[in-house]
Amino acid sequence: MANTTAIAAAFGGGLPPGISGTNDRCTVLVSNLNPDRIDEDKLFNLFSLYGNIVRIKLLRNKPDHALIQMGDGLQAELAVNFLKGAMLFEKPMEVNFSKHPNITQGADTHEYINSNLNRFNRNAQKNYRYCCSPTKMIHLSTLPQDLTEEEIVSHLEEHGTIVNTKLFEMNGKKQALVLFETEEQATEALVCKHATSVSGSIIRISFSQLQAI
Repeated sequence: MANTTAIAAAFGGGLPPGISGTNDRCTVLVSNLNPDRIDEDKLFNLFSLYGNIVRIKLLRNKPDHALIQMGDGLQAELAVNFLKGAMLFEKPMEVNFSKHPNITQGADTHEYINSNLNRFNRNAQKNYRYCCSPTKMIHLSTLPQDLTEEEIVSHLEEHGTIVNTKLFEMNGKKQALVLFETEEQATEALVCKHATSVSGSIIRISFSQLQAI
């Protein structure tokens, strides 16, 4: 379990509260979704914060249910732990381990195993350090160097009330923090706008554990 070692290192030598590191079930069942607003890519944008995504399947006979196969059991455990009860599109998500060990590839599955948007193919330890439940603050990276705060606000404001923003540079790369009024608004912005294009750059969004800007 190399991932257990990486995440223990990321969290200062121990696993986060509630994480056993011994789960071997890779597939999670998500229910109580809003079927009018959810799709596979939106689920990918959220669940990829906690591990690499193999494939996702929306259940046709239960349109508010989805199966998500994670890279391994630890990543699935992180998703269950941090997303259970999180609000998305006005509904609290139910996130549990599935009885299915994996999702059979088919016409109704979306494949993500080779997606370059999977976050844990490099810098896994850094990404584990950022694992948390949804917060009011999101962190934007891979931004165009000449992007303004006004452009960030116009790109995100449809998802809720933006309380504050801050543009900054880290290692010569433009990044931003955006504080929303609620966790649900920040989650919606992340789900809808991660991996979208702003002035020709594909932006990346994650939750920030900072409390204020």
